[in-house]
Amino acid sequence: MSVLKNSFLALFILLTLSGCSTTHYAIGTSESDFKKSEKRNYQLVEETSQHAVYRQIAAADAQLKPLSYYYYYFNNGILVRTQLVEVPKQDVVLLSK
Repeated sequence: MSVLKNSFLALFILLTLSGCSTTHYAIGTSESDFKKSEKRNYQLVEETSQHAVYRQIAAADAQLKPLSYYYYYFNNGILVRTQLVEVPKQDVVLLSK
């Protein structure tokens, strides 16, 4: 019976993790297709006449603070690069009295 419980637990964890995953895009995807599929689940970080960069939260902690971001780089409306960037953690400073 415990094997069945462990299998069920493993399946539940796998389904939960896959349901929270971010969609990955192939190089060459159009900017308009990206915008349609994400439905505003991104933030425009930089834009010029030929270049655009979007940011999307890739992972967050229990308080919903971002732990990492995906960056999507478009040149002339075509995806040319993606990058996963971890949010730098603040150093803890202990002060003694």
